[in-house]
Amino acid sequence: MVTEKNTLLKITAGKVSDPASVNVVCEKEISLVTLTVLDKDVEVAKTSKNVKSNQCDISVIVPDAKAWSIERPYMYSLNALVVYADGEVEKISDRFGYRYLSADKKYIYLNGYPFYMRAYIRGAAAHEHQNNCNLSEYDFYKKNILMAKSYGYNTIRFHSVVPPDACFEAADDLGILIHIEMRKEGKEYNNLIEMLYGKDTFVSNEEIESYIKRLYNHPSLAVYCVGNEIRQPAHKPRIRQIRDYIKENDPTRLFIDTCAHGEYDRDYVDFDVQHMGYFFPYAKKANMFEDTDNLLCFGTVKPRDMVITDEQNGSKIRRGINFNKPIIAHEVCHYVSWRDYYALRDKFKKYNRPAPWWVEEEIKMLEAKGYKEGFQETLQITKDYQFRCWKTALENLRSSPLLSGFHMLQFADTDKYENSNGVVDCFDDPHGISPEEFRKFNADCVLLARLNKQVYSSGELVKIPVLMSQFTINPPSSGEFSYEIKEGDKVIFKGILPDCDTAISGLSKFCGLEFTLPEFSKPTKLVLSVRLDFEDKSKTENSWEMWVFPKVELPEKLDVKLDMTENYIKKVVVENKDSDLVITDKLDDKLFDRLEKGENVMLIYRTDWTRHLLHKDMKAPTYSFVHTWERYKGVIWDRGTINGGADDKKLLDRYGFVTDGQINFQYYNLIEDSDKINLDDFPVKVHSMVSGLDKANRDRYDPKKFNLPELMYDRTMRRFSYCFDLKVGKGKLLVTGFNFTEIQSDPAVYAMLKTLVNFAHSNDFAKTGEMTVCELKEYLSGVAKRGAQKERMLTQYWQLDAEPVESREYWVEAERYLREDL
Repeated sequence: MVTEKNTLLKITAGKVSDPASVNVVCEKEISLVTLTVLDKDVEVAKTSKNVKSNQCDISVIVPDAKAWSIERPYMYSLNALVVYADGEVEKISDRFGYRYLSADKKYIYLNGYPFYMRAYIRGAAAHEHQNNCNLSEYDFYKKNILMAKSYGYNTIRFHSVVPPDACFEAADDLGILIHIEMRKEGKEYNNLIEMLYGKDTFVSNEEIESYIKRLYNHPSLAVYCVGNEIRQPAHKPRIRQIRDYIKENDPTRLFIDTCAHGEYDRDYVDFDVQHMGYFFPYAKKANMFEDTDNLLCFGTVKPRDMVITDEQNGSKIRRGINFNKPIIAHEVCHYVSWRDYYALRDKFKKYNRPAPWWVEEEIKMLEAKGYKEGFQETLQITKDYQFRCWKTALENLRSSPLLSGFHMLQFADTDKYENSNGVVDCFDDPHGISPEEFRKFNADCVLLARLNKQVYSSGELVKIPVLMSQFTINPPSSGEFSYEIKEGDKVIFKGILPDCDTAISGLSKFCGLEFTLPEFSKPTKLVLSVRLDFEDKSKTENSWEMWVFPKVELPEKLDVKLDMTENYIKKVVVENKDSDLVITDKLDDKLFDRLEKGENVMLIYRTDWTRHLLHKDMKAPTYSFVHTWERYKGVIWDRGTINGGADDKKLLDRYGFVTDGQINFQYYNLIEDSDKINLDDFPVKVHSMVSGLDKANRDRYDPKKFNLPELMYDRTMRRFSYCFDLKVGKGKLLVTGFNFTEIQSDPAVYAMLKTLVNFAHSNDFAKTGEMTVCELKEYLSGVAKRGAQKERMLTQYWQLDAEPVESREYWVEAERYLREDL
């Protein structure tokens, strides 16, 4: 603390077994310093020291001192009575907590215990929200911290900001660590400029000194960081100077230069934060948080290549990366959902605050698109999909042997148009996600089933490793493990493993499950539940869905280009040999001729025109739906086009596909690299058997770089369909953009194909929607004449799904691509 007389009081309290040391620095000469330590207003220690200087180093021993921790943030008060040589007396008071931080090659330690950093991001304008509840500054931070802790978080990373004293006071009282990023006074963070060209202005020693003086006595302050995504920090001399100055003046905290983009072999940071990639950590990218190839693009301190390419044959050698410090995953899990715009409108009114412009505009848009009826159900679907993405990602983070924590973007929604990626809303209130469910994979101790898939065949032998991620202080030494696999209320398998060793800190293989699935006659949803009951009566539990389909032996492989002939599908799918269903992947005049004759047609719509990013020189087709290239991964901030989806559960169940009414992991291969059709301007209302929900916010760079509107009806909340049917002329048409290329390896893919064929043979086929052949032909030819349907800059990257992080070259090309032919 610095008083009005500029007297500095620095309290260093590390291990509870050591004395607390106090440094007093004054402008005048001191003759006597007396310290009194209070524990909740009760004096527990006192000491004095005679001095003949303007500064004094004095120690005080607190008997039976208690440590400050996340679980028990124990704070002491210290009163210093300073008697100056001229007889003047000054009283100075502050608070402190006993805690010490350290790191080795694997973990960060808090008070000597391994610490798994579960951080969320606040600070920079794009990641912050206003004090919308009109609370005091202290209570504003208190509400956020208490809510975050209820969801299992233990650290706040303040992105490019040093928060006010009230934040540190609340963090001290409530128990959460704070990571700050120092910026020059008045210098705001410019995301695109710094990302493309790098940060090149850094704080001075005087500014660092002011932070240390103000914040030194707060036990919650844990990390000094220079900034966000600084490119090649090891090559910037000022970075090391900052590090040396901080370590000289405050060695009690951890130091890191940049969150992400740093060279992997820097030797002057206490831990590292690395960008693990924007892929979705499931199926083909399940090892994303263990794949160091993602980090090669950030380079090395030494003058050497990370990838060697043979120019003649294109072969590559990728340099292996080995870290000798704890690694934290950078800005993970920023999957968005829709917001409850009606509730937000009411909340802003309740607190007598002006609602952001987008609240009313989003309501107008969703009502114009027909989402008002059943909005709460639709909203919850987007929240459930967001939750599945979070659960998948956070469990993969916790099961990675490489990582010692993560920074999640973010815990609370902003009150900006973008960034509805919060677990709670911009009032720090829950909205659709339960703290109890979230803590099952975001607590000190969690159980993790390493499921490399969630779709299985009947009779399949299943082996599932179960890991324990244990970071509890003084964990119980033993417990009893149990598991169940249930179909509804019916128990299929169960078991108990008694006398389990549970005191092992860190990540460990806990046990392995092995069972052979029963022979189910129809697709079935199972739930695997695991539980660990500790000897102290505490527990941890978790669960996962398993989708089981009847085993199918297919006679031949489907061509990956989807040259799907009628004979092939009838051979492997159609049970009715007298079927007159026409099955094709060609949208051409022959299809219209068949409909004109009154035939029933199933169109598997898969076209390179959807993937125009990869085939930019291709000619426009004669006919085209309005469509987009789809991936199975959540919308990342404003990258992407999927916020989950709903299906016609009754019909799908009736014809052979198991579902809970939403897009879940049995849809993964069907949706990944598929064609999703936009029905916004389709001439008639049709029956969509599986519908997709679009993101609710446009690309953030459209208003800035292209002078486009803040709200874009043609790029947000689009009414997508993966599968729909209608009557066309005398015939009936079933259209699906699902990806059936994994039919051999994924029984859910076969089941969906068979379900659609069965549906097309039923009386339920084409009961809603009717057009003439000429009307449909005219509509589809008109769409094709409009040219390629280009997604915006950020969604292009999301669709390509090729690189872990955007490069400067990507940004240039993405903008050029959108501007051509304008």
